[in-house]
This record gives sequence, C-alpha cells and structure tokens, in this order.
Amino acid sequence: MQTHQLGDTSAEQADRDDTWKALSDPTRRAILDALRSGPATTGSIAERFPISRIAVMRHLDVLATAGLVLNRKRGRERWHFVNLVPLMSLHERWSTPLSQSLGTGLVSLKSDLESPMPSDTHPTSDVSSLEIELEVEIASPPATVFAAVMETPGAWWGQPYLNDDALAMTIESNLGGAFVEVWPNGGLVLATVTGLRADEWIQLTGPFHLGAVHAVVELSLASHPTGTHLALSFRAHGLINEAMASAFTGGWHELIAERLKRFVEDGTRLGIDG
Repeated sequence: MQTHQLGDTSAEQADRDDTWKALSDPTRRAILDALRSGPATTGSIAERFPISRIAVMRHLDVLATAGLVLNRKRGRERWHFVNLVPLMSLHERWSTPLSQSLGTGLVSLKSDLESPMPSDTHPTSDVSSLEIELEVEIASPPATVFAAVMETPGAWWGQPYLNDDALAMTIESNLGGAFVEVWPNGGLVLATVTGLRADEWIQLTGPFHLGAVHAVVELSLASHPTGTHLALSFRAHGLINEAMASAFTGGWHELIAERLKRFVEDGTRLGIDG
C-alpha cells in the first residue's frame, strides 16, 4: 500500500514519484553522470552506451519527465542539460540542518580520501565554454519574483559566491545598470543589465567572477498555476578553470532554486543581507 506524508499535495507526490522512477535505472543514472561535465547532444550521449539510440532517447524522455534533464533544440541538434532542482527537493525533504551539515562533511571527507593525489603529469584542465540551464517553480507571481531579483539581490545572493570583503549586492533596475558587489572602499561590477522586460525577462552580461570571460545570464519568468515558472540560461566563453565551472553549476542551482525561491516564498534571507 502506498503511503504519502501528511502535507503532501498530489502534484508534489507525483513529482517525487517521477524522480524516484527516473533514478531507479542504472542507465539513466549513468546519463546524469555523463551530463555532469556539460551539456551533450542526443547522438553524443547515445555513443557512450551499448544500447540503441532509440533506447537512449526513451531514457532521456523519462529523465525529462522527472525534470532531471532539460533539452533545447539548436539547429538540427537537441542538447540536453542536467537539472539538479528535483534532487535538491528530495534532499531538503529529509534533511535537517544538523544532518545536512554532518552529511556534507562526511561526503567531502570521502571524496577527499578517494580522490587521486595531485600530479604534475595530470594538470587541471580548462574549458573554453560553460552552459547551464535550470528551471524552477516559485509559489509567487512573476511580479514578486522579478522585484526580488532586481530590488533585493542581497537577500538571496551571498557567500560563498562573493568576495570575502563584500558588504552588499545591488542591481540598477534599468538598461545599462550595473550589478555590483559593494566593498568598504569600492566594489566590483559583476555584470551589466543588457536586457529587460518588466516581470518577464532579465538579461545580465559580464564576467561574473570568472575573470577574462564573456558571460550572459537570462532569467525568464512565466505565470504558472502555482505561481511562477522561472527558467535560467547561463552562457560563458573564455578560459574557464574546470573546478570553477563545476562550482558555477552548483552555485546557480543553490542561488536560484533554493535561496531566491525561499526568500520569495517565505521571506528567508540566505544572502549577504540575511
């Protein structure tokens, strides 16, 4: 007999059921592992597995239904991106602050112990581009989400995604406005507002702590039965350290799908102003 935790809505339970179903298959888990290093086309994913392309496409459909994979059509090819939001939802459901802290520490220790020792013969590799896609639903109207992004970025953007001496975050809500990290005696421009459509779309262009890199982030907001469907697209080109690329992937998920979402929905301030 199937049991549901009190407080669950049927939609929330269905989403979790889809996630567990998607993760139950080893091939689908392997596909997610393959996409951790970056987006890939259907063909390049299929080449990694000893099964037919049709079978791989079916697995991708299951992952897409669960929201674990997002896909975008570009020209004749379809690109697939890993989406961590459903996994984060599962983690938050059963994690208390104490168990989360202990669990994170143990996972980090296990990773450090199992990782190979640094060697001059295996230098850290760099990547020339970084692409991140994510989608999240926020239980508040688009106008409220838009205002949270543009008017109070410091409520949800904070450490460790800032310089140590940063005091605040600000965004000038106009075309050409600066997205600024405020320091005691100055600051740093992370990006410039290069596109804006009130309550619908925001485009920011700049280095975003990546140095000599051209990066563009777009936030698209659309009305949804439960509030707002927010889609983030991040593109960066230049000399990008592989470790930094990995940190950015997890960072955007935390900033948007956890911190911004919680601030809008219940007022929790997890940013530098919190």
